[in-house]
Amino acid sequence: MEALFSAAVGEVFSRFLSFLINKYPTMSTVSKEESLQKLEKALLRVAITVEEAEGRFITNNGMLQQLKMLRKEMYKGYYVLDNFKYLDDQEAKVNAHQNFSLACSISNTGKRRFPPSDVNSIQGKKELKLTLDSVQNMVTDMYEFVAFLNNYPPMFRQPYSMHLLLEKCMFGRQAEMERTIYFLLQKEPLGESFRVGVLPIIGQGRVGKSTLVEHVCYDIRVRNHFSQIVFFSGNKFIEEKQHTLNDMDGGIIKYKNSSQNDGKLLVIIELDGDVEEGAWRRLLSASQSCLPSGSKIIVTSRSEKVTNFGTTEPIRLDFLCREACWYFFKVLLFGSSYAEDQPKLASLALEIFEEYYCQDALFGDFTGSLANSKHIAALLRYNVSTQHWRTILACVRRNWEENLVPSSNGPNNTRVENGHYNLCRISNIYQYVQVARHHVVRSGHEEVPKITIDEVMYGRIEPKGKFEVLSWRSHLPPYYSYIASCEILDSKCVQKGKRCSKKRKELSYCVPFCYADGLITKYYICHSGNLFVTYIKQYMS
Repeated sequence: MEALFSAAVGEVFSRFLSFLINKYPTMSTVSKEESLQKLEKALLRVAITVEEAEGRFITNNGMLQQLKMLRKEMYKGYYVLDNFKYLDDQEAKVNAHQNFSLACSISNTGKRRFPPSDVNSIQGKKELKLTLDSVQNMVTDMYEFVAFLNNYPPMFRQPYSMHLLLEKCMFGRQAEMERTIYFLLQKEPLGESFRVGVLPIIGQGRVGKSTLVEHVCYDIRVRNHFSQIVFFSGNKFIEEKQHTLNDMDGGIIKYKNSSQNDGKLLVIIELDGDVEEGAWRRLLSASQSCLPSGSKIIVTSRSEKVTNFGTTEPIRLDFLCREACWYFFKVLLFGSSYAEDQPKLASLALEIFEEYYCQDALFGDFTGSLANSKHIAALLRYNVSTQHWRTILACVRRNWEENLVPSSNGPNNTRVENGHYNLCRISNIYQYVQVARHHVVRSGHEEVPKITIDEVMYGRIEPKGKFEVLSWRSHLPPYYSYIASCEILDSKCVQKGKRCSKKRKELSYCVPFCYADGLITKYYICHSGNLFVTYIKQYMS
């Protein structure tokens, strides 16, 4: 009996030990520091390959797809690496306790891979190992890709700063751009019933359809290939008029090539809603005999129905992933210099990005995720100091809290659903800029306000009542300007949903900042003798 009991205990202990070894294989072999060093070296090799590939005219769809996969792996790797390098343990724990449970329980789409407090946990180390293995496998598999790169000619451009490149060029759409250009330059197959190729480009609003098309139209290969580039906007041209696409009435000639005599046209049609397929077929049929051979049509729309309009597979644009947005945001802040040289600022930048990215569901419908990243990066570059960046971090957190509206329908109800959102003013965190009604204008088509949103946020201008501001202006074609209707309100007004100008006068004076336990405390004393204490979620330098 004793022998049987000993054998059973031994078997249980052996299985338990095997379970522990299988569950924690990496803890006893490679340290976190060694894994981070290996990941950084592997990512550097991937980044060099991606940069070299982006400097060449790649036309093969398979190569473009592999380049897209390399970029995706690079973005993911740098995101995980930066989480481990820049999130200070103590600050991460406080941030996780104060904010992570609120923000990321509300927005599943903005959720991190792992909370900031988990970078040293088993979950975080597992994430690190998985990322390292994935990047190393990608490095092993890219030897053929590197060899094939030599078959494609270089672009012969001047050396550039990555910061300037992202300010003036499109980010994350190189594969889609090359695929579009390849469609425009190729000849239609002989014997096909159609003489004009049609490429649908589909995506949500603010995803970058117009920006992609504008960059394609600016490409020298496209401009040398077509005699004219003509732009049509809206659905009325298709549904109401009996013209053909060769008729320039209602269209804007964006480019003329006097040296190209064969008359090939590139027609861009930007739809703002659904179009009856029969009306489109009639227009295309009438245009076939009028448009010169070799002409092409690009149709952009939010609707999946336009897939039926195409003569080739559509291009679908999605918003960039979280890891790509962080890479974009980091380069905008630190340029071509290394973020490692400024670890405190890099840590704050990552925290601000995480907070802001969780809020992208609030603001994305107004300007788009990359526009929001550029805007917050501009605010940070205005004053590159830890004190200023912590103030921005406090404001971003307050924005999230103030834009939440409790609802019986669930936690995702926000003020944006009511047509506006509130931004905490940097000059006075007890006041908010209530932003409502965005509209977009193209460069030169309409006069834009002289006041910018940054001037209002920093208190350089104090408008009264409702006013319009220039929310953001794109540096990329087609150079959209986003104009918003705003009003300055106090925090109490925002919470109660009404103006309270009288309550502004109630505050008689403010006791200077008092520091305790690393937190900034501000005391307001009113005529009534009441004491209001507000904690700014901000840490001392």
